[in-house]
Amino acid sequence: MRYFLQSISSFAKLFWHFRLELFLLLLLLPAVADIFKPGFFPMHDDLQVFRLYEVHKCILDGQIPCRWVPDAGYGYGYPLMEFYPPMPYYPMELMVLLGAGYFLPVKVMFALAFLLSGLGMYLLAKEFFGRWGGILAGVIYVYSPYHSVDIYVRGAMNEGWGMIWFPFVLLYIYRLITKEKSKTDFILLSIALMLQLTSHNVMTLVFAPTAIIWAIFWMWKTGKFTAIKNLFLAGLLGIGLSAFFFIPVVLEQKFVHVDSMTIGYFNYLAHFADIKQLFLSRFWGYGGSTWGPEDGMSFSIGHVQWLGALLAAIMATFRLKKQKYTSMMILMVVAFGFLYAFLTHSRSNFIWERLSILQFAQFPWRLVALIVFYFSFATGYLVTIAIPKILKPILFSVLILSTILLNAPFFRFERHVRVTIQEKMSGLSWENQVTGGIFDYLPRSAPKPPGGPAFTIPQYLEGQGGILNFKAGSNWMSFDVHVSSPSAKVMLPLYTFPGLTTKIDGKKVFTEIDPDLGRVVVTVNQGVHSVWSKIGYTTVRLLSDLLTLFSTLILIKLISDDRKRPS
Repeated sequence: MRYFLQSISSFAKLFWHFRLELFLLLLLLPAVADIFKPGFFPMHDDLQVFRLYEVHKCILDGQIPCRWVPDAGYGYGYPLMEFYPPMPYYPMELMVLLGAGYFLPVKVMFALAFLLSGLGMYLLAKEFFGRWGGILAGVIYVYSPYHSVDIYVRGAMNEGWGMIWFPFVLLYIYRLITKEKSKTDFILLSIALMLQLTSHNVMTLVFAPTAIIWAIFWMWKTGKFTAIKNLFLAGLLGIGLSAFFFIPVVLEQKFVHVDSMTIGYFNYLAHFADIKQLFLSRFWGYGGSTWGPEDGMSFSIGHVQWLGALLAAIMATFRLKKQKYTSMMILMVVAFGFLYAFLTHSRSNFIWERLSILQFAQFPWRLVALIVFYFSFATGYLVTIAIPKILKPILFSVLILSTILLNAPFFRFERHVRVTIQEKMSGLSWENQVTGGIFDYLPRSAPKPPGGPAFTIPQYLEGQGGILNFKAGSNWMSFDVHVSSPSAKVMLPLYTFPGLTTKIDGKKVFTEIDPDLGRVVVTVNQGVHSVWSKIGYTTVRLLSDLLTLFSTLILIKLISDDRKRPS
């Protein structure tokens, strides 16, 4: 009985200690409720289940990390997961291995994209404005219309997860500067940077400049310019932890058709937003982005979000003498928000033209994610307004309720459909998935995408004979070839790509490239021979994986040392 009462007492204390965090969670639940309704849902990027399905094949086949997926490219396979940020897919794969199927993990990760971004914003804003300021900022961040667009309309898993790490990165940059000797903050910043780098390439690229300015601001404010050493080392460790992905993306991008990602529909010129769409419109739709202002989807920042940030900036201006650095911080982050707003507008075209790397963002309206982030953080400052205490709960309640009531109706899918994994991975649905984005990351050995599905077993281009015992895995295939003519050329249903190794009877051989689609062609002499071919390591991939392994060991050592420190 005493143990039971002690347990109840401990639980009550724990509940009371985290009461505001639980209150925040309660406020965020309506944002994720529609995700867990029965059935699945249509979305623009309807490849989430397919990517998970392919990663699962990689893991079962021992291809860790997963890079070459076997079914994409109309069945010829291609290096999708070498260039597509993998972060959300490994937690999903763990759920698959634990028996959760393929649909539930996608739903869980969509929901966590909302909840964890709210938590991150809460922790960042709490550092400056207290717990109530953290709750306000967290709710406003999650309930931005664009946040809903990312998940409920676009199904943009990686961008949704990219939005999680913004507040964590800024929080641990700030803490590492102001608490220079904190090993815990060093570790957490490294992990946050690794997660950011492996969640979304474009979000990392466009977020980095303002994160650097944030760091410079706090070093200037505190005078702790020596913190640059720890920031640099934390950044280096973050890059090391993500090296398995980040380095091949940079150094091996030349081997795939990334040029297709900035032409035609994906050219940035067709996807600017206008002022009405950003600040005024309440339009909501599940269509696509088109040239001009008649888009079928919303690019709204959210009325409470931008009005709150504007009010915060006005407050900060009036309090500049009394709260110099806090006021400057607010003005700085609001300026960041308006800078990104400018970059979403066609008037910023001269910047996009000169900074060609920006064009890989494809859609300038993607930067609304950062506008929302900075404006939401600034709005948390409103809880510090100098008004009578009795009015503060009223102001807080009005801001929270207006945000939820205005935007909660947007947080739902267009419809739910009943579908099994067998139906999802067969017929027309399967064909749409294996050809989806078929030119993205297609090996340069292929001058064009295939017009039909890959053949199921190797084919003779020259000579005569038979094929027996054909087997294929995620990034390899093997078979026995019986050549009756003096020699033969056999074409494999596999693209040529750096890292390819082909062996005949256990000996490495040179292969030719099919000029039509870049498939592997091997010459075999008369007789019975075993052929084995695999897309494996290059020097870059091997060194990248070793760097991640080495960085992981460093991280484990740092965590171990940190836990041994006397509290």
